Amino acid sequence: MSAAPPVRAARSAVGAPEGRRARFPGLARWRALLGLLRRAAGWRLAPWGVLLLAAALLPTASILLTGALVAAVPAAVEHGVGSPAGRPAVLALAGLVLALAGGSVASTALLQATRTINTRFALEVYRTLARVTLGSAGVAPLEDPAVADELQRVQEAERRGVLWQTATRLSGVVVGRLSGAAALVVLLGFRWWAPLLLAAGWLVAGRVLAKGTERGVHLDASEGAVRQRRAEYLRSLVLEPGAAKESRVFGLGRWMVGRYADAWQEALRLMWAARKGRPGHTAAASLAVLAAHAAVLGALAAAAARGEVGVAALVVFVQAVLASNSVGLVGDEQWWLGQSLRVAERVAALRAGAGARLLPPAALLPPPPAAPARSGRAVAVRLDEVRFTYRGRGEPVLDGLSLEVPAGQSLAVVGENGAGKSTLIKLLCGLYEPDAGRVALDGVPPAQARGRVGIIFQDFVRYKLPLRENVAFGHLPLLHDDAALERALRDAGGGELLERLAGGWDTVLSREFEGGADLSGGEWQRVALARALAAVHGDAGLLILDEPTASLDVRAETELFERFLELTRGITTILVSHRLSSVRRAGRIVVVHGGRIVEDGTHDELMRAGGRYARMFSLQAERFAAAGSGGEVVHA
Repeated sequence: MSAAPPVRAARSAVGAPEGRRARFPGLARWRALLGLLRRAAGWRLAPWGVLLLAAALLPTASILLTGALVAAVPAAVEHGVGSPAGRPAVLALAGLVLALAGGSVASTALLQATRTINTRFALEVYRTLARVTLGSAGVAPLEDPAVADELQRVQEAERRGVLWQTATRLSGVVVGRLSGAAALVVLLGFRWWAPLLLAAGWLVAGRVLAKGTERGVHLDASEGAVRQRRAEYLRSLVLEPGAAKESRVFGLGRWMVGRYADAWQEALRLMWAARKGRPGHTAAASLAVLAAHAAVLGALAAAAARGEVGVAALVVFVQAVLASNSVGLVGDEQWWLGQSLRVAERVAALRAGAGARLLPPAALLPPPPAAPARSGRAVAVRLDEVRFTYRGRGEPVLDGLSLEVPAGQSLAVVGENGAGKSTLIKLLCGLYEPDAGRVALDGVPPAQARGRVGIIFQDFVRYKLPLRENVAFGHLPLLHDDAALERALRDAGGGELLERLAGGWDTVLSREFEGGADLSGGEWQRVALARALAAVHGDAGLLILDEPTASLDVRAETELFERFLELTRGITTILVSHRLSSVRRAGRIVVVHGGRIVEDGTHDELMRAGGRYARMFSLQAERFAAAGSGGEVVHA
C-alpha cells in the first residue's frame, strides 16, 4: 500500500476541473451547479421549473393582454360593455386580471419553493463536504494543499451566506432572462431587426458586466479571501478568550485592532478595484445600449406617426422594449450567482477528488441505539518493512521498520524526538498509509479495523461539549449508558469530577457556554483516559497512549501509565513516551531510531545490553536524581 497515490489522486482530481474550466469555464460550473441542485431538490425541481416559467412568462402575457384591452376599449365605449362589440374588452380585462393574479400567486409560490431549495442546496453542500472529509480512512488527503484550499474557499463562501441564496439568485436570473427573451419575441411583430438590435446592445453590456463580475468573484475567492481570512484571524485575537490573556498583559489590543482594520481595508480595496471594470468598455457598452434603444424607439415613433402602428400595438411594443433589459442585466443576482457557480465547481472538484472514498449517505446518520457493552478481543499488530515519508520531506521518517506485537502484550515505544514514534502510531491507526510495506491489525489493514482501536493522542481533543460526550466518544453506543460511563470515568481516576460538576454528565466542559465548567490539565487527562477506557467497553482490542501526559510531571505520568496497564490487562496496549522511567513496567520495550526498530526487549534486558536505551535511561535518571535532591520523588 502507498500513501502517495491517494494524495496524488486527490490533487489530480481537484485539479481536473481546472483544466476543463480553462476550455469551457461556464459549462463546467453550470454542470456542477445543476448537479448539486438535482441531488438537493430531487422531484421538487419539476414544480420549481413550472413556477419559474409562470413567473417569467406571465408578465409578457400581461403586456399582450394590455394591448388587447387598449385595442378593444373604443368599441366597448361606443357600443357598450354588454354588447357583442364590447365582449373583447371584457375578455381582455378578465385575461389581464387573471395574468396579474397568476403572476402574483406564481411569485409567492416560487418564493416559498425557492426557500426550500435554498435550504436543501446548502444541506447537500454540507453533506457532500462531510462525505469528502469523513470518507477518507486517513488524514493525508485532507492535508493536501489543493484540497485544503478548496475546503477553505467553500467555507468562506458559506460564511458570507452564498449557499443559502443560490436558488434565489438562480431563479432571479432565469426569470429575468426568460422575461427578456419573451419581450424580444413580441418585438418581432414590429420589425424583424428590432429584437436583434436590442439583444446585441444588451448582450454587449451584459458581457462587460459579466467580465467585471467574474473578476470580482475570482478575487473574492482567491486574494480577497486570503486577506479576509487574515483580517478575521486578527479579529479573533481580540475577541476570543484564547489570546485574551497575552493581549492584555502585553498591551496588544490597540495594535491588533489597527492591523485588523488595515487587513480588512486592503481586502476591500482589492475587491473594489476588481469590480470597477474598465471605464472605456463600460462607456462603450452603455453607448451600444442607448443606440439600440434610440433606433428601435425612433422607428416605433416614426411608424406611429405614419399610422403604421396603432395605439394598442405602440403600448405593447414600448413595454416590450423596456422589458428587454433583463436579457443583459439582472442586478445583484448575477453577482451572487457567479459566487454560487464557483462554490458548486469547488464542491464538484472535492467530490471528484474523494472518488471511491465517499461514504454512503447512510454513514452520516446518527448512531444506532446503544448495544450491550462488551470487552473487545485483544488485537495482534504486525508491520512488515514499512516505509513512510511526509509530503515535502526528502528523507523517510520510517524506513524498513518491522514489528510484531502479539495479542494481549503491553508494549512501550521509545526514542529520541523525531525518531518516528508518533508516525508509527498514526500508521497503526490508519491515519496514513505507508509508501511501502504492510501494516495489519489482526491480519487486516487498519482502515478495516476501525472500532478495534482506542487511542489518546498527545494533542487529544478537548471537546467543548458535555462531559457525557467527552467520555462516550470512545464508544458511541454507550452515550446514554450512565453506569458504563461512570465506571470508565472512575477507573480513570475522575470519579470526583462527576460529583463536582453541577450539571453532572450534561455539564459542558467550557465556560464559554452557560452553566459550563473549565477543567484543569490533570482533569482533562482523566477524561481522555476515560474515553479510551470506554472504547474497551466496546470492541477495542488495541489501546494506545501517544505521549498524552507530556504536560504532567514524572510521578503523575508514571501513576497514569500504571493505572492504564492495570485497567487494560488482557488488551494489547502500546505506550509512547519520552520519559523512560514511566514505561519501564511495560512487558516489552522497543527503541525507534533512524526509522527502524534498533532495540527490543524488557527493561532489564535492555539495561543489561548497555545500548541506546540504557544510555538514554541512565542520562534521564541522572537528571531526575539531581532534581530529586530538591525534594522531588525520583522514579528512575
